[in-house]
Amino acid sequence: MSVPDLEARLRSHYERFRPDDSTRLAMASRQTLDDLSLTRPARPFWRAGRLVTAVAVVAVALVAVGLVIGSRGVPASTTGFAGAPGSAASASPSMGAASITKDAAVHSLETFLGRKLGEATVDGPTAGAAGSYYQIMESPPTGVVAWVDASSGRVIYLLGTVPETTKVKLTPAQAQAAAEAFFKVHDISIDGLTPTVKLEDHGCCKLYSVEWEHIVNGVTLPDSRLAQVDPATGNVFSFSDQRVASGPVPSPKIARDEAIRLATVASGLTTPKLEDAHLMLTGTSSPVWGGRLVWSVQLSDDSQGYVSAAWVYVDAVTGETVITGRG
Repeated sequence: MSVPDLEARLRSHYERFRPDDSTRLAMASRQTLDDLSLTRPARPFWRAGRLVTAVAVVAVALVAVGLVIGSRGVPASTTGFAGAPGSAASASPSMGAASITKDAAVHSLETFLGRKLGEATVDGPTAGAAGSYYQIMESPPTGVVAWVDASSGRVIYLLGTVPETTKVKLTPAQAQAAAEAFFKVHDISIDGLTPTVKLEDHGCCKLYSVEWEHIVNGVTLPDSRLAQVDPATGNVFSFSDQRVASGPVPSPKIARDEAIRLATVASGLTTPKLEDAHLMLTGTSSPVWGGRLVWSVQLSDDSQGYVSAAWVYVDAVTGETVITGRG
């Protein structure tokens, strides 16, 4: 995903959330799911020999994300884890107050994993873009990071051990099939969503990001699924599920080319290069311009001998701009 919010980044990285380099991944790893927002899901920061969380994934995002996943055990044979301008209504079915305890959240995660957790810390409930959630962090070496919806008890985000491989044995179609199989096991619906598969090369390691987005009339809605797949084994080691209902989408008054021009000026980059620009609707609880129709523009600049990046929202109705991330 090309946007920094998980109702942008866990969705579109999160927007997410599509990082093409370690700079963006590092940036994402230092933000909470709310900061990213689903969609889309915060993504992990890749470093040899250790698991670094993408938590503190929506509003997608993110993340962020109004993520919802059924809590079920994993069969042993399964791979992977055993009102503003341009606003539009958006809501999540899990926006209510916390109705489960920390112990119940841990039990839900254990049921999902099909095993008992080791030593772990449980924080929350924390208000998120799509409701409140508990954050559970298990200690290494088997440590996972997860968010559990504080209302429904569903696991809504999970990050396991990050693979450190440069071997690519799976085709994009096989990576997508592995993600679909994982989602099917956990009753995560992808009906009506548009899939994209991207092989990401972070130098030290490679991975497939498989994302399903809800696109209506060219507008990406805050409703997405994201799975990250080990390209050598097909294991799903990270996922997020952002489901945020959206109301009517306003018509954009700012054209794409004009949005790119405005974003370029706002970015302050010396020699900006366009990486991505697309229309999206942010969730109403997103910390950055919640409930607006925006052009999400990603720019990069390598003129200084290193890669700089800027993520900019341009209000598709008013033309107002805001920097949502730098790297």
